[in-house]
Amino acid sequence: MNKKVIAINSSRRKQNTYGLLQKLKEAMKENNIEVDIVNLFDYEVKDCLGCEQCLRGKCCPHKDDAQALMDKLKEYDGIILSSPIYMGGVSGKLKVFIDRTCKWFHRPELVGKPVLLVATTAASGLKETIKYLEKTAIQWGGFPAGSIGRTVNSLNSPIKSSEYDSFVKHLFKERNEFNPKLNQLIFFQVQKVLAEKILTIDKEYWEHKNWLNKLYYFDCSIKPLNKIFAKGFYKMLSSKVVKVES
Repeated sequence: MNKKVIAINSSRRKQNTYGLLQKLKEAMKENNIEVDIVNLFDYEVKDCLGCEQCLRGKCCPHKDDAQALMDKLKEYDGIILSSPIYMGGVSGKLKVFIDRTCKWFHRPELVGKPVLLVATTAASGLKETIKYLEKTAIQWGGFPAGSIGRTVNSLNSPIKSSEYDSFVKHLFKERNEFNPKLNQLIFFQVQKVLAEKILTIDKEYWEHKNWLNKLYYFDCSIKPLNKIFAKGFYKMLSSKVVKVES
């Protein structure tokens, strides 16, 4: 069975990061994976206003392409999230788009989708940027499955299959074979407590998804110690967060 993957390019210049995505696209063909590269700069995405309308189930006041792009992400089997590194972090264009997806932290819509993280830099910032992209993927409900980083000195290095093997395997795995890391379990507990205590619309969404009685979004392989720690963290956090009627 073929799989379809969307690759988000957040570089205007279409050089280093874009070139790496093109190499990945060719490499993925050998694994029966079709990659569509989407350039963020082809979309109008306005700055988040912080009005919280989307969090409360209302329409965003902006009339732009952000929601269409979010809907597009949901159509694919997996996601490649990439960025050049500017000032030690992701590009401004990508940060603006991520801000506009804030409702996904409350009501995740990319649950179980494998996410491959890609970043390029002139010198430094790879570790911090990859970590931020991983955090974003987890907040969306996605499943981080590997990363590829390049500096100007390694930009022309061939992409090794070992750099994307985990991503490919997760695309074809059954969900019960997934093994979430502790940070993924912790984020889930945080989001669950917020759903239970803060916004009614979130609680209804989580109840509909049948997530409130789970340790993770779906049944999967969880290490025993991580399971114990996640349960303990949930109990501690739940006892500290005061329920809000909304």
